[in-house]
Amino acid sequence: MTPDWPKTGYYPLYPGSFSQLIEANGITAGPVRLHPMLGIAELYTDNVFRTNANRQSDFATTLAPGIQAELPFGGSHSFVADYRTNLQNFNRTSSNNVQDQTASGRFNFNFPGGLRLDLQGEHKLGHDPRGSALDTQSVEVNKWTANGFMGQLLYEGANAGLRLNVSSTRWTYLNNSQGIRDRLSNYAGTTLQGNVSGKTSIVMNVGANQELYDGTIALNNTTYSASTGLRWNVTDLTYGELLGGYQVLRFNNADFGQFPRSADSFGNFYFVGNMGWKPTPFMTVTLQGYRSFQQQVVLNTLFFTSTGANLSAIHTLTDSTALTLNLGLEHDDFEPSSVTSSSPNRIDTIKSVAFGIQYRALKWVGVGLQYVFEDRNSNVDQFNYYANTCMLSL
Repeated sequence: MTPDWPKTGYYPLYPGSFSQLIEANGITAGPVRLHPMLGIAELYTDNVFRTNANRQSDFATTLAPGIQAELPFGGSHSFVADYRTNLQNFNRTSSNNVQDQTASGRFNFNFPGGLRLDLQGEHKLGHDPRGSALDTQSVEVNKWTANGFMGQLLYEGANAGLRLNVSSTRWTYLNNSQGIRDRLSNYAGTTLQGNVSGKTSIVMNVGANQELYDGTIALNNTTYSASTGLRWNVTDLTYGELLGGYQVLRFNNADFGQFPRSADSFGNFYFVGNMGWKPTPFMTVTLQGYRSFQQQVVLNTLFFTSTGANLSAIHTLTDSTALTLNLGLEHDDFEPSSVTSSSPNRIDTIKSVAFGIQYRALKWVGVGLQYVFEDRNSNVDQFNYYANTCMLSL
């Protein structure tokens, strides 16, 4: 339900990624390049709470003002400040209202010889979207803040490359007695790249993600991953990266009984991929796939494994008009906190279809119309739902 507007970009809902530099010329004010932006949308949905029973329809109005400023310095370096909001107000169900905000500052250092350093600090006020695996179906939507730091050191040589990533995020949950999820998330990873040809390279990655909970230390855990795969850009028509390997989640502390568990470690196959294809000059197709552990702190659940794929396509009709299509499929398998639990092991399958049309009246003004259908099938009846949503955006 977070709009994707033409020209304003996608509002980043969750932390963990660097702000993307806007390539357009923007507005210059001395050495600073400014990119003001504004998205406005009106949507209707026939299941505003994403529930199986007591379906309610509602209209919502969304405003998303934002601005990005880029300041070059030292020749090839720059500082980027980015601020975006997602102000969504519902007509009848005000408990769904959100005022998401993201503010970030990023230093980009480009050194001679192919060495680059990126450093970013970020503050985010967000929420768990209705219908997501993290939605507890409370009357009010779950809200949280996330304050984080990210760093990336990248070296790209003629035949090999190296990337080091570190991040730390402090999560604080604000309502619905969700403080049990307050935690510090730390990540460190290394990626090695070796060129096979001018257009193809082998990629290897190792990483560790640590979750340290404030009040429920029995849930403290570290996920280790190792994977390998390919990165390619064979022609201008196809590109991508695909990594597959193994993941192990280990609990750091003993089981204190609050969240009993059948084992202290869990492992499974892990993969992530992003592939693009341009079959014609007028069409772009993107396929994303993933499988990984996800954190979930609810009664009778330790975590869940999310496996899914997302296919999107954009077909340009004219210089100003394009058709869009998005297909999503996700399978969520929840790990019960006890083998003796009377509750079934929750398994969800989520399907979504979205299609629309975008029209760009000017270089910096666009309008879009989109329809979205969502369906979640779960073996726990309260999590079944389907919803239809229509959105008009500017």
